[in-house]
Amino acid sequence: MSVKKLYSNELLASFEYSNIDKDYDFYYVTTSDKYIKGGATFLDIDDIKISALQFESGKSFWAMLPKNAISRAEFVRLLNAKEDGDSLSIKSMTSSSIPEYLLTQLFLNALTSPVDEMISFNNLSGKLLCFRPSWLNKDKENFIWGMQCLEVKIGDDMCVKLVAHRLTSLALKKQMKFEKRKLQDYPQYEFSYNNNTLKRVSNENKDRRENFIIKPVDGERGSITFFDFTDYETFSCTKMGVLYDILNVLHDEFGKYIRVKFKQYSIDEVLEYKRASLELYKDIVKKEVLNSEINIVDAVHSETSEDYLQDVADGINKIIPKAKCSVGKRLSMKKLNVRYIHDKSFYSDSEVDPHQESMEDYVVQHITVENFKHQSSAAVYNILKELVIKRDIATGKITLVDWSQYGYKADWLFGVVVDGTYYFMTIHPDGSFKIEALKRNLFTMTEYDKYMDYFGLNEENKNDYRGVIGLVKDAEGNINLIKDTNMYSMPDYTAMGDVLKNVASEGRFPGKDVVTWLRLVMDTTDKIKVQAELDIVIPHIDVNAEYTKANVMGLFKGITTKKEVVRYVFENTGIMLYAYLRGEEERREYLSGNIDINYFDYDDTHAKYSVGEIGNGMKYTIERASVVREIQAVEGSKLIFKKVLPLMGVEFVRYGMLTVVPFPFKYLREYIVKEGDRFKFCVNVKN
Repeated sequence: MSVKKLYSNELLASFEYSNIDKDYDFYYVTTSDKYIKGGATFLDIDDIKISALQFESGKSFWAMLPKNAISRAEFVRLLNAKEDGDSLSIKSMTSSSIPEYLLTQLFLNALTSPVDEMISFNNLSGKLLCFRPSWLNKDKENFIWGMQCLEVKIGDDMCVKLVAHRLTSLALKKQMKFEKRKLQDYPQYEFSYNNNTLKRVSNENKDRRENFIIKPVDGERGSITFFDFTDYETFSCTKMGVLYDILNVLHDEFGKYIRVKFKQYSIDEVLEYKRASLELYKDIVKKEVLNSEINIVDAVHSETSEDYLQDVADGINKIIPKAKCSVGKRLSMKKLNVRYIHDKSFYSDSEVDPHQESMEDYVVQHITVENFKHQSSAAVYNILKELVIKRDIATGKITLVDWSQYGYKADWLFGVVVDGTYYFMTIHPDGSFKIEALKRNLFTMTEYDKYMDYFGLNEENKNDYRGVIGLVKDAEGNINLIKDTNMYSMPDYTAMGDVLKNVASEGRFPGKDVVTWLRLVMDTTDKIKVQAELDIVIPHIDVNAEYTKANVMGLFKGITTKKEVVRYVFENTGIMLYAYLRGEEERREYLSGNIDINYFDYDDTHAKYSVGEIGNGMKYTIERASVVREIQAVEGSKLIFKKVLPLMGVEFVRYGMLTVVPFPFKYLREYIVKEGDRFKFCVNVKN
């Protein structure tokens, strides 16, 4: 079996500096003022043909120009004229003196939109923004009121960030909130139907209702699917599809100057799961609900509350038919409580806020008027699961899963820090646990003080432990830290894009060629059922007709026959009739690192892991990228995190998905919320 690979978003770039300096000039521009007032409008100076602009901060930017397009003296004069003063300092630079991530970004920003592709690149505001016509939002009169766009940004660690933005027309400005930044401070853009591009608006055309700013209406945000391999058209409108096009165009347009590829890692261990095994916790939820009963409390008291809460009770009974649900006026100490309230904003001007009331003696899950969807069985199941977790926290014993199944013979400790308070959860082999909330005390030193150091809140060690989101310790004293990174895993989008593009390409094939293919498949396959089906199909093919790819695939009923034909035709002609990408073999080849739990060491004290979609029975869509997190063994500790990987093989933290950190951290978060509400209650009582 081939070694599984994780394709990361870490870009590896190589440059032909001599070719670059032969064809381009570079300038580094800084200001002595607080910021450069002209901003990206320097791109609009008619007398300067700037290929690309990239801001390093509000006080500096890099400019890339065709060689000898303008003298340095004239460049300085025009920029200072635009800036209305002489505050700018401008240095000529060679390409090799520019940091790699900035030089890469400049070439990306310099891309011109291909005329034969339904994608456009825009170097707006010193950023590369890409969009597709299918991302336009129009009304019945064909007025464009908004659009999605994708920013492609290279971080200083060479990690590619793909950030979705929303552009909204000024026709909807009343639906936007302008708080930190006023409307007039936003650059405005106009859309050109001629070449599907955006450009900055001239001063005389500002404030028209059809102009756009990069800002969503209140309550919305930019959202573009990470990856979808249903077909080439759908793939093209995802983040990975845009990246596929961008890097192909970069190669075509600037291949003599820059070459890029993404870093790969060999995966050491993969944990795979079937959905049936992940849903075993539902039996435990059912048992707990039947034993404890459900008490639904109305704290809204609206005209529709009674009917609504009866619907909630009916929803619970639909999932667990014999569950006893009652609607009461008070919380019950014996039952599991579902409390109906408004969200926090509703009580912002009120002296009474149910969110801040002490629930210390009760097991309570709040549902809100504004957000809870009682028609959703997943939402109803979620509140029942949350109640079981809260019961576990109240009793100090994990029951939602059988802790003994993990085979741990000693204690494990998990720790986090929130708002300066450190929380540590010690779990014993029988699943019982203790959670402690601690603050630093200069006069009383405990074993936990050293653990606190690893969260990097102290000035002297913050650089050593930057990005720590959790701590794990075994009984032998080995400590591993979980750290956030800018990395995420990607599918082999280049290979999949090539396959999908090949399938999408039009083709009509003479019937006699189709017959030839199928006879050769019969001669080379050892599968009897395939031979039998082809023996039936071939005599019915019209050798004088033409067949499309869909026509050819429609000739067969058996999936095995279809795959055999697709494989033979592709291997012998390069023509892809259909893309089979969801099978186990294809998942391993193209999607490793994006499905299931993946782990690899890269030295004695560091490892990385990612948690992706559940591979078994997955769909064609991956909505979000799988973040790659780093594990660091500190001060002589061994890497032990591999032993707690199974603690992420649960579905109850993120419904329908694996969890991205060991599930004890979910218990810690719930404890912190409960303690926070209790603290707020105590403060309010004292006041």
